[in-house]
Amino acid sequence: MKSNFTFMRKTIVFLCMLFLGTAGAQDARPGQPIKGVIVKGGKNPGGNLLISAGGGRLFPGNTYGNENHIENGFNGNINLYVPVFKLNSSETNYVSLGLNGGAGLFGMKKEYNPEGPVYRIAGQSVPPSLKTEIDNGSRQNGFIGEVGPQANFSFSKFTLSPIVNLAYISSKESQFTAVQTSSVNGQTRSFETSKRVISKTDGLGVIPKLRLSYFPGRIGFFVEGSYLAGPNVKSSTTVFKPNGVPNSEGFYSIDQMMAGKYETVDTKNRFNALGMNVGIIFSILSKKEYSNREIADDPQSKSSSSCVCVSSPTASVQFPNVSGPSINPGGTLTIPYDPGNSTRFLRVEASPHPYNSLNTGIWASIITILTNGIPAAVSPAGNPYTHTNGQNSSGRLIPFSSLKLGVNTICINVKCPYSGTTCSIGCFTVIVEGATPQSSGNITVAPVCCTKFVVAPGNPHKEVLTGQVRFKMTGTVVNAKLKIVSAGGAVAYENFVQNGFTGCYTMPVDISVVSNTNLPVASSTVNGLPAYKYSVKFGCKELGPKLPAQVIPGIKIIE
Repeated sequence: MKSNFTFMRKTIVFLCMLFLGTAGAQDARPGQPIKGVIVKGGKNPGGNLLISAGGGRLFPGNTYGNENHIENGFNGNINLYVPVFKLNSSETNYVSLGLNGGAGLFGMKKEYNPEGPVYRIAGQSVPPSLKTEIDNGSRQNGFIGEVGPQANFSFSKFTLSPIVNLAYISSKESQFTAVQTSSVNGQTRSFETSKRVISKTDGLGVIPKLRLSYFPGRIGFFVEGSYLAGPNVKSSTTVFKPNGVPNSEGFYSIDQMMAGKYETVDTKNRFNALGMNVGIIFSILSKKEYSNREIADDPQSKSSSSCVCVSSPTASVQFPNVSGPSINPGGTLTIPYDPGNSTRFLRVEASPHPYNSLNTGIWASIITILTNGIPAAVSPAGNPYTHTNGQNSSGRLIPFSSLKLGVNTICINVKCPYSGTTCSIGCFTVIVEGATPQSSGNITVAPVCCTKFVVAPGNPHKEVLTGQVRFKMTGTVVNAKLKIVSAGGAVAYENFVQNGFTGCYTMPVDISVVSNTNLPVASSTVNGLPAYKYSVKFGCKELGPKLPAQVIPGIKIIE
């Protein structure tokens, strides 16, 4: 147990150093508003909806561990905190109450020292040996489901959370066996001298926890101590005893061993363990938190408090920046493949105030550019940004590397600061083309004589060689096909079919790999060579009598 607490103490010290180091490195909270924006209700994220995942060590109680032959192990779980009440005392220091629920798995190492004795038997040639066996794996595995109240006390970037959960705890059955093996009068005998069965356990318990979380932003870290108090665990111990008493020298006869009996004792003890976990925690803002964000009056804004979404806004998308073609909302821009695109930018221009609407609303508006539904990484000035140019468009650059291959959707949203109304200026379709795949091919062709079948009365299915050759294809072909030039210069193109056959051709034959546009593929091979030519030495003579040209009833030729 001393080593267990040493491990816990070192873990807590390490995490505290990590928290303090992170806090010192981040004086300003991530997501600091841009100029002219004020955020109200900017509470510590610890009071929001929280999702956490963690894991760590599990230390069974002395009695429970000894009686069930288990040692230290691990546990992991996921939890959800749903705030129900918030008792605010300030923007950053406050209290929230809610519900905690989650599920987890645990596993503790099994260790077994046989409880039964070792018996000496008369006539044994060597001392007996004792072998231990552990069934159902080397770990005591189980499942925990839990739910209960949680209180969060938030102080700046830290949140202290006492939790008391009602838990359902389940663990599998375990068996521990000791088998004695003795060599008596030249024969090997085995006796199961003891057996311990830990029953499958299902029941209710309680898990009090104390968690300390640190939030440098919406994603934080936590360290947590817990105590698991579960249901009673039932076990039975069966011990073998020989019949009668040993002789004066302490030996039993083989007959006494064969007539021995088993005695069973049932016990039960409560499941209990101490846990120490660390993990990561995610804070999710509620709609109310988002709605608390307000925009301050910008010095360049007009004094009118009205703000409406106007029609016919000015917007465009252009690639590459400045020199490339542009499209208006609803249009489609296709970007052909070019290795140099990786260093270029897609330019997005927008103005929420057209020329005929300068007297409506305010000049300053908040614009957000979305790429495939996610706020884009733009430069300069970040995203979203404040537009103060009135009727003049303001441009932002999206790195080409943030676009995906294929179809991309670029959308521009504008928020009127005073009314809070959010409108879509427009969406654009940007298609990014990929590189054209290169043609290649490495194939093997094997010649096979072509045949025809004659179906006639009294002699069905007679196979006759035609004198031509076909080829079986194997290998790999990409964006290419086979070109076959046969006797007389006849040219044919065959699509590559793995383990398939070409048509029948008259020898000699030249075979090569060409692209789908019939251009030669220089790096290709046929039977290991850039081009393959079969000599007339491989030939298939036409065999069998030729059938009469006239139609004879009952005779059919299938080519």
